[in-house]
Amino acid sequence: MINKKAQKKLRYYAYFRKSTESDERQVQSIPDQKEWSENVINEQGLIVKHSFQESMSARKTGRPVFNDMLARIENGEADSLIVYDPSRLARNAIDGARIIELLDKGKLRHLIFATYAFENTSMGKFMLGFFFAQSKLYTDNLSEVVKRGMRSKASKGMFPGRAKLGYFNHPVTKEILPDPKKFHHISTLFKLYATNRYSLNELSKEMHKRGLTSYTGLQIFTSSVANIISDPFYYGVFEWGGETYQGTHKPAITKKLWDDVQKIRQLRTRPVSKWSYDKVFNGLFRCKECGCSITSEEHTKHMKSGKTHHWIYYRCTKKRGIPCSQGFIREENLIEQIKEKTLSIALSDDIGMKMLGQIERWEIEEESRVSENSISLRKDAENIEAKLRRLNDLLVDGEINREEYSSRKKMLLNEKVSVKNRLKVISGGGVMYWLEPLREFVNAVCKRSLETAGDDLVKLRDFVAEGGSNHCVESRKVLWDWNLPFSLLAERGVCTEWWAVLDSNR
Repeated sequence: MINKKAQKKLRYYAYFRKSTESDERQVQSIPDQKEWSENVINEQGLIVKHSFQESMSARKTGRPVFNDMLARIENGEADSLIVYDPSRLARNAIDGARIIELLDKGKLRHLIFATYAFENTSMGKFMLGFFFAQSKLYTDNLSEVVKRGMRSKASKGMFPGRAKLGYFNHPVTKEILPDPKKFHHISTLFKLYATNRYSLNELSKEMHKRGLTSYTGLQIFTSSVANIISDPFYYGVFEWGGETYQGTHKPAITKKLWDDVQKIRQLRTRPVSKWSYDKVFNGLFRCKECGCSITSEEHTKHMKSGKTHHWIYYRCTKKRGIPCSQGFIREENLIEQIKEKTLSIALSDDIGMKMLGQIERWEIEEESRVSENSISLRKDAENIEAKLRRLNDLLVDGEINREEYSSRKKMLLNEKVSVKNRLKVISGGGVMYWLEPLREFVNAVCKRSLETAGDDLVKLRDFVAEGGSNHCVESRKVLWDWNLPFSLLAERGVCTEWWAVLDSNR
């Protein structure tokens, strides 16, 4: 913990960020962040060398102002930061890791947040890394919120996306209605294809002659024709999120006509392979040498006994046309390495249970403290309101002039905003909001949980994809970097120190 005397010798940078994206409309605006920062600077007498401000999302790397600020810290121009919330600094794993690295190197000595009291200790850095990871999780979960809304709309029979060709979205109700200029052409397109006398290219040209055009008024592409004749939306149902729903829109064709068209399509389609297999890890890894994707293949061998043996291996696609010496890796070897690397970050069940017990104790302590603080802050707010009323009376009675009134009112309003902000943080869960995600994290990395995930290849792939980055294969070895906070678990030396510092460095 840095004392006040040492703190006044630190050189601070103030960083303010507001995303231009709608997913952060509820976050403090830059003026509010600046007001809070000024109050802290004045109250604690901090030395602020420079202020940085930008309006850019932190979901991805590449913020120019943020990068410039970290470069200056790396050069020793400042050694501390004042930021409203950890999420203002990073919402992606790489930027969060850069902050942690600066702390490890001693380039960053202190961080001041409005919602979190940071201490530059091993546990403090672990919790900061957890907050960064939670910020990323929050951003990722926003897409899930949108998907839930889409699923709700789909369950009511309303197609959640843009209206298909031949329809339009009502500008007010957003209902999908038949397009009076194109709707009747859709039925004609299906009927012509069902005659089996038109290729996709010929049908595209024929429908353009008859007046069917794309959204932009041009001849529809051959691929668009293929999409239309294979889309069940046109006979009254649609697929969304892997489920089929009965639509409320007007069908353009009958189910029988659609079935007839599908029979013609099957006759024209190349025969598929006689065997198939789950390509669980396709698209996850890249070749370390040339950067191409790692793909899977299945080989078949007919035994003398009459049995057929199948095996799968993964190899570099080598699509970039550059020399690559990497060989293949058998699927069972790949899976074994993935399981081994995953279990390397596992907490023993004993330690996991102890951590879960500590989380429960923290929860009880925080509930009691939050309740006490909430009562105290409400009393402070009531006192400030009373002072404002008395200040108005003094002005009306002529006991103070307008200038003094304005000065004292500004000071009281600043105090009022500060108290309300703190009360809002506490009412919204305050520092307790990390307890439940922390509990989920501990449960996920316990050995028994990781062993169970290893038995389900889909779950194993999802865990590795979400928990790591830079997945690659080199010399038949699988490699990846663990994201925060999993990267802290991968450092074996850190894990052994956690319980020694829990009580003093929460």
